[in-house]
Amino acid sequence: MLIQDNAFTISMPRMRFHARHGVMPQEQQVGGEFMLSLVLHIDGRNAHHALCHDELGGTINYAEVYDIVDKEMKQPSQLIERVAARVARCLLRHFFTLRQVDVEVTKCVPPIPGFDGEGVTARYSLRRQLVAWDFDGTIADTSQGIVQTMTETFRRMGWAVPSDEAICSTIGLPLQASVAQLAALPCGNDGVQRATALYRVLFEQVGTAGVTLFPGVDEEMCRQHESGMFVAIATSRGHDSVRCLLEQLGVLGYVDYIVACEDVIAHKPDPAPVERLCELTNVLPADTTVIGDTTFDIEMGRNARVGRCIGVEWGNHSRKMLIDAGADFVLRNF
Repeated sequence: MLIQDNAFTISMPRMRFHARHGVMPQEQQVGGEFMLSLVLHIDGRNAHHALCHDELGGTINYAEVYDIVDKEMKQPSQLIERVAARVARCLLRHFFTLRQVDVEVTKCVPPIPGFDGEGVTARYSLRRQLVAWDFDGTIADTSQGIVQTMTETFRRMGWAVPSDEAICSTIGLPLQASVAQLAALPCGNDGVQRATALYRVLFEQVGTAGVTLFPGVDEEMCRQHESGMFVAIATSRGHDSVRCLLEQLGVLGYVDYIVACEDVIAHKPDPAPVERLCELTNVLPADTTVIGDTTFDIEMGRNARVGRCIGVEWGNHSRKMLIDAGADFVLRNF
């Protein structure tokens, strides 16, 4: 056990297993000998509990680690690369205090004619990472439904109907703030609150029907999920609304956490939504990526001091606006 920069690294070297990993029929049927080594990087913020108070909460249970590895080694795979990645992902998901996992899987007797070495080893490192997606205009094209719903809301309230462009410019703000800005009224105004409640009802009636995923989004979310990243949503939409839309669009299964407008007190561009997601996942801001289509998303990420802010060009704000807000780069497509 090592302590570096107030953080633990725990090694579990050269654990031996008989397993059925390989491409050849004999490897899959009879199996062979494998060694697996781990280096576990434990969150330094918990180190004090183990060091000074002898508390297990500051480290991890080695027996649990072994049980997880043993279970994964019993699942046959063609490639030891896949085994290493699967072990790393399972350990990061199971242990909240784990910052990074380094895995080595060695096939001790590879089926290579004349081979006289000490096996073939695949090495893989997986760090705890978070991707915080915006929803409206980033994952899903909701602009038409939002414009139609806001237009109908203002019409029923007897207010002057704002232009489509004005409505789109407020997408990304909390709903009540959008209504207030478009109506030129204070957020706490009684009419704004009634209009906000009316909008929520109308959106479920007329706004959801035309909502579609942007091209490539489902594949990218799947890739992130399968690679071991925590995939989350930081949105100004209501929690139930975004959850239902994610399910409707077929991508809810990739999402670990949702932080919506009622889940935090402060909203975009305040860092609170990202900070809350970092708390839920125990991911450092430096290991977090924000993906969004508006300056509110990019500014939220910058205010949270995340490692990377990615803008998307297909949403509601222009490439120039996103770059000016601090986006590291802006995607044209995935």
